[in-house]
Amino acid sequence: MNTAKENITIIIPCNHSQGDLLELLRAILSGTHLPKEILIIWSGLVAESLDSDGFKKLFSHDLNASRIPCDLSIKSYYLPGSFPGDARNIGVMHSSYNVIAFLDVKTIPTPSWLENAYRALENNDIDGVWGVRKYEASSLLGGLIRDAIYGRRPVRSLAGTVCRKEVFNTVGQMVPWCPAGEDGDWIRRVEVHKLVFLSGSEANHTYHGLDKKSFFFFIRKWWRYYHYSRLLPVNDRDRLFSFGLFYITMLFFAFNWNFKISVALLGSPFVIPHITTSLALAAPALYVSIRGAFFPLYRGTPFLQLFPIRFFLILLIAFVLDFVKIIALLIPARLSKMAQVNAFKTSHRH
Repeated sequence: MNTAKENITIIIPCNHSQGDLLELLRAILSGTHLPKEILIIWSGLVAESLDSDGFKKLFSHDLNASRIPCDLSIKSYYLPGSFPGDARNIGVMHSSYNVIAFLDVKTIPTPSWLENAYRALENNDIDGVWGVRKYEASSLLGGLIRDAIYGRRPVRSLAGTVCRKEVFNTVGQMVPWCPAGEDGDWIRRVEVHKLVFLSGSEANHTYHGLDKKSFFFFIRKWWRYYHYSRLLPVNDRDRLFSFGLFYITMLFFAFNWNFKISVALLGSPFVIPHITTSLALAAPALYVSIRGAFFPLYRGTPFLQLFPIRFFLILLIAFVLDFVKIIALLIPARLSKMAQVNAFKTSHRH
């Protein structure tokens, strides 16, 4: 049996089912190294805060409490209506140790995740180690969503990240009032402050939340993510506006090109036949090529698993979700009353 030997606090925001949380806790307890503290921030599921003894008693049957080291503290805090950023901030505030690790429900770490990250942190003059996520899917729709949006290659993520607690003194807390996008915002701030974080090429955790979901679930998720992330300082609105302005300018230029040339130089070799039609069709053709083929292949989808049939399905999914994204970015977002209350409470915490 492993012993809790590393001075690390793992922080887990949770609004999922009890089964998902227990699966994650079992994976942590099966690791080669354990933390000394696990903090779970409820926004639902269990409507009370629990000390370590209370938590172990409540879940003793499911977790087989006899296998939990006595010096491993598992506490939970009940914060109704909280968003992931606020939950992580609360976890950092209540953590007992100077090394913080983040995990999310439905993200399952590899057995050596904590050991490898802690050794890298202790043996190098660095501020942290990024999480590296790989998306897993076994269902047809889950596999299509993975290949259309996330890809099969490991990607950097906040979940799985291990860092020193003082990083928050430099970067600041995570945005507490936004239900989505706060992790990317915090990662960007780490980059702006040029803190030293290592990132491996191999995944240190896998995400298992793509199966057993309807397509409407992903539409709502995409809408929620981009509708509220537009409130953050950095998002895709500027890129969307810049591309739209560039494309309109090019169409205007193309519409006038042949007319100006033909007036100035009759029979000029610079006259381009059907230039307006060609440019108008170029954007859809480029979108189909990039979104349907280039992105999936670049992100690790094998060629023979993309063409011919899955190409059209992936392109259709990408088109629908991109359309939802554009609408979500264009429509002003308003925080709910609960979010405003949580933001006020967070700003007045000491």
